[in-house]
Amino acid sequence: MIRLNEFKKYKSVLENIITNKAFRSRMMFEGIEDERFAIELLSYISSLDKEITSSDLDSILEDIRKKTIEYYEKSKEEEVFDKKLSYALRSFAYFYFLESIDEHSILSDGIIEEIKNKYPNDYLDIISKIDKAYLSIDTKEIAQLTGEALSITDDLLKKYIVLKQWQDKQHHFFDNGYGEYLEKQQQKYCENNTMDSFSLEQFTLRKRLFDSLSNKGILDLETCSVISELYIKKFVVEFIGGKMYGLSVLNSKEIKVPFSMVVPTGIDISNEDLKIFDEKYDYYSVRSSADIEDGEKNSFAGMFDSYLNVPTNEILTNINKVKDSINNERLKEYIQVNGLEQPHMAVVIQSFKEPEYAGVWIGNSDDSGVLEWVKGNGEKLVSGSSTPHSEIWNGGQCEKSLTVNDEPIGKKMLEYQQKVGSNADFEWMILDGELIMLQFRPVTKKVIVSNEYGNQTEEDGLFGIPAAPGLVIGEGRYLDSPKDEIVNNKILLAMMTDPDWLPHLMNSKGAVTAYGGFLCHTAIVCRELGIPCVTGIGEDVIEKLINQSENLEVNGNSGKVKALRIK
Repeated sequence: MIRLNEFKKYKSVLENIITNKAFRSRMMFEGIEDERFAIELLSYISSLDKEITSSDLDSILEDIRKKTIEYYEKSKEEEVFDKKLSYALRSFAYFYFLESIDEHSILSDGIIEEIKNKYPNDYLDIISKIDKAYLSIDTKEIAQLTGEALSITDDLLKKYIVLKQWQDKQHHFFDNGYGEYLEKQQQKYCENNTMDSFSLEQFTLRKRLFDSLSNKGILDLETCSVISELYIKKFVVEFIGGKMYGLSVLNSKEIKVPFSMVVPTGIDISNEDLKIFDEKYDYYSVRSSADIEDGEKNSFAGMFDSYLNVPTNEILTNINKVKDSINNERLKEYIQVNGLEQPHMAVVIQSFKEPEYAGVWIGNSDDSGVLEWVKGNGEKLVSGSSTPHSEIWNGGQCEKSLTVNDEPIGKKMLEYQQKVGSNADFEWMILDGELIMLQFRPVTKKVIVSNEYGNQTEEDGLFGIPAAPGLVIGEGRYLDSPKDEIVNNKILLAMMTDPDWLPHLMNSKGAVTAYGGFLCHTAIVCRELGIPCVTGIGEDVIEKLINQSENLEVNGNSGKVKALRIK
């Protein structure tokens, strides 16, 4: 398969020359399958500059047509179906490339624009005469211009004629058995004769790509980054899962991530397949990457299992445990409440080493967001078992910030958001003095931080971290364990929550926890559920609230919790 950097260059050239996205996509699929095809197209494109003569343009298009016919004939002669299909699709790629240059390119658009500029007063009349003279491949010999002959000496107009003639040649060639042949091969491969031609072709290209990748078993980050560059995010995520897709995007944007590989959805592996991990690293993390995880609407925070510090000889066992986590009860409830489909599980295997610091960032805009961090790995941060250090970034600034190599990490997060093109939920770590990204997903719910936060005194009341916005009044109920009986419409009080607490959170009108920050499990789930939440309020405060019989007022905008007298 083509290397990532080469594919990005190829993609960039296509985007700068071919104006039709569907045609560009067709070229990209073929370039992934065979780097030699990409190199050849780049060679053609380098010749198609503004100064090209009409004769040279016609010669290049004729050469591409010969390639189209060459692979068409190979396909018809081939008896092995896989090769027959491969030749047919290669022929089709050349056909589309010619079509792109002829009608959907910067070159063809530029020729029309040049004619407009050169003949501003009568370009429409000139083009009309040419169109009549070269009406179609079948009639151009007998087409007549009333009253005058068409004499063309300007090479710019001759280039327009070349394009016009090749439009007709393309249509005639496609309709003379070529299109029908290609459609039959695709229908046979996809075992489907009900799709329209465009849908059939797109399905064929995706199926060929993913069939080929499935045969490889475990995929490396480079390969995943290449396919993440295609215009088929939905299908790539279905194959490698949300977490690996996010890592692939980061890697493609040249943002440092750990050594990472993935077992795609629907792929079973054995210990034999895992020999590639021997002697690479001492320990690994084995992480979920479900096809509905880390999306733009639902984060699935903590719904699936992941494992850290896994030795090589236990990777397979932990892969199977991660796969089995799609059957847990908390996930079933989450899926039911949100009206989602049953997920399919891919599994990410990453190198693991205990970091100096680990943290999470959630962006609110191009220049604002919340950064949280703890010493050591980030498990205690995202689980909510500790209250992390928090930084509120506004206007690209924060007074006191954790730095790496004298650069604020929050500023790097804003920079990385620009690279990935969205407000981002990032997980990161500092390892051996270097900032390394562990996860990227689009933000599902923004963190709304009131101006009151950070400006309160003890006299103002009981304050924690305003983790999910809103104001709620109700009876508090403290729970020691997620196994306790569910009670509806109360304000949940707990030391912390994890994914097993989901049923309690879904049936509560608000939540207050002793530990946790803006970005812990409790906070993320409460924001998605739309219920007010205050985290990190402290054990002493939780104990005070437990011992009071009054109703509670929980302000998820300011982080304030106070007891109200019952009238």
